Amino acid sequence: MTSKSNTTEPDAAPAKSPPDAYLVVHRGMRWTDVIRLSGDMRWTIGRSSSNPIVLRSAQSSRQHAEIRPAITPEGPVWAIVDLNSRNGVQVNSRRIKAPTVLKEADRLKIAGFELTFTRNPATLTRPPVRNSAAPGATSPNGSGSGDDGATQDNLGGDWQAECADDDGDNGESEVDVVSQIMSSGLAGRLNREASRAREGEPTHSDAVDPLLAMAFALGRAESIEECGETLMQTLEDLMPGSTIGLYLFDAEQKAALLDGAGLAPPRLVRQPAGTRYRRPPTPLIQPILQPESAAILARNVLGDRRLATENTAGEIDVESIILAPLRPAVAENRDGASAEPNALLREKSLPVGLVHVTTPAGNPALTPNQLRNVVAAGEIFCQAIRSVHREASLTRSLKKSEAVISRLRRQLAGRIQILGNSEPIRLVQQQIAQVAPTPSVVLVRGESGVGKELVASAIHHAGPRRDGPLVCLNCAALSKDLLESELFGHEEGAFTGATQQKRGKFEVASGGTLMLDEIGEMSLDLQAKLLRVLEGHPFERVGGQSPIQTDVRVVAATHRDLRAMVEQNTFREDLFYRLNVVEILVPPLRERGRDVILLANHFLQSFAESMARGRLKFTALAEKKLQRHRWPGNVRELRNVIERAVVMSPMDAGGDGNVIELDADDLLITPVAGPSKDGTSKTGRSGSIDDESELSLAELEMRHIRRVLESTGGNKSRASTILGIERSTLDRKLKKAQKNAS
Repeated sequence: MTSKSNTTEPDAAPAKSPPDAYLVVHRGMRWTDVIRLSGDMRWTIGRSSSNPIVLRSAQSSRQHAEIRPAITPEGPVWAIVDLNSRNGVQVNSRRIKAPTVLKEADRLKIAGFELTFTRNPATLTRPPVRNSAAPGATSPNGSGSGDDGATQDNLGGDWQAECADDDGDNGESEVDVVSQIMSSGLAGRLNREASRAREGEPTHSDAVDPLLAMAFALGRAESIEECGETLMQTLEDLMPGSTIGLYLFDAEQKAALLDGAGLAPPRLVRQPAGTRYRRPPTPLIQPILQPESAAILARNVLGDRRLATENTAGEIDVESIILAPLRPAVAENRDGASAEPNALLREKSLPVGLVHVTTPAGNPALTPNQLRNVVAAGEIFCQAIRSVHREASLTRSLKKSEAVISRLRRQLAGRIQILGNSEPIRLVQQQIAQVAPTPSVVLVRGESGVGKELVASAIHHAGPRRDGPLVCLNCAALSKDLLESELFGHEEGAFTGATQQKRGKFEVASGGTLMLDEIGEMSLDLQAKLLRVLEGHPFERVGGQSPIQTDVRVVAATHRDLRAMVEQNTFREDLFYRLNVVEILVPPLRERGRDVILLANHFLQSFAESMARGRLKFTALAEKKLQRHRWPGNVRELRNVIERAVVMSPMDAGGDGNVIELDADDLLITPVAGPSKDGTSKTGRSGSIDDESELSLAELEMRHIRRVLESTGGNKSRASTILGIERSTLDRKLKKAQKNAS
């Protein structure tokens, strides 16, 4: 049924030609084919290759329809006529029976193809409007609805037999409209090669596909420039005699495009001898930059200033053009429809570039197959430059990570570095170097604060397990039940408060090192379970039944004499021998001579740098005071004294580049003193003890603890922080002192 307003009887010979118009053949969401209608030429459409527009479809008649000039009261127009075809012609979804005048944006359906009539070049790149249909529905022409914008041509195996009466092959100079192929040019070629092979035709397998060669070359490319050169060389091979321009948009060019500026000069150009490349006109650039625009092929372009740029003589001497945006494959919205073509430009919607190809007048027009090749080459190029960008980004990220790792390694080296030149500490360093490469259990002994954990860290980082975890656990800080859960883990519901499964330290440290500090405080029952694990037996989580096997190196540490504890039956003898494979005795700070000054200067520089206190140094009196003190808290106490001195140093210390000296009065060394026989204090004006050489280490330690407690007002948590020990250790020492006093 035909609309009366669109139907007229055209004159056979119109007085003048209708205005130029365009017939847009949609090729899915990636490209379109544009046929310029000009002059008084009649454009027949059909399966026969004698037609100006050839439809390679079994649904098409030999001469299916004709688009011709016509005269109406309003003036010359373009009209379409059905030439008694088998499947008919539809205009805006209505089948016509008489010549029908074509108006702006009329949609034609002919033999399974969808075409749009327009006089506005801005609509050339818009994707077709899809009709919503139920899944699996069939269009009126018999094609499935699962196409990508153009009606899919479902050709059967007998297509060649149906078309055997065609008038010869289709020439490249003819306008050839073919069915949509959504695969890339490379995939399409491979499919055609396979089809020829099935029919016994030669496949030319020895020839190298230019797109395949391009893909391999781009896989080796290391820069955008190299990718661009490869793309241009491939397009030059695929379209000899054409002029080619490649535009790539950086951030500055994208900003200019968003502001309405024109294209910057092309990045690369290919032009045959005797020709000169000219940029595409603005009316053609604007629609191609719209979101989700498709590549276009336009032929019969001679004289059309909306599709091509004039030469120096003011003439349009271009036969055909291809303009393709360089962007990833077009994505669809969730409802399956394309984005609104007139949506505002956004930086992310802009393509990364454009490819512009033209053929001069007198040369054969570009073909749909060449359009496919340009689109496929552009997609390969986009993927390649994404890979180059990603590789460059990963390289920058890797360099940053390596710099961070290097800085952390230096910081870690400072933390695990055992400083000292005294003979006792050199012996410790030698023992660490010998035992670190082995898997043996190590027992580290020494007073509180000498750096037993530092020795364990040095053993771990100097051995083959350096890349594994280093897990430390203070056995004196937890009760028996909690310590068992921390060591071996527990299952959900194993005891009150076990709301979820927990991995123990042995599991967490698998592949690395587990340091058990204050091993002498472990209960006898737990010692037996620990011994089995050290012997290589599997263990079970608290409340669990599944055996767990781990690979852990154990470094135990204690300040107590385990041998004496074995004699007192407070430590298992078999566990002692299992732990005492290699024993490292860390000397107290008072036995290390000048190492005190070396360590003090190390801590001074470290804290001054982290607190931005500038350049600091000790005076001779300060060094003498450091050397004279017996350091019952060992290295931990020394570190705390230096940290306080740096914290209390002037805020602008070293701001002018001068060295600020720390005197003896700046070092707050807590005197350890007790009442004398006459009830007076034994401390002198310097804060040292007059007869401290007569006191035992235990007495010095307890006096120091009591003085710190007195200074904190009895706050044990703050006192333990100042002393650098656990709260449980402080409680234990006080309880022991009270027991001895009674």
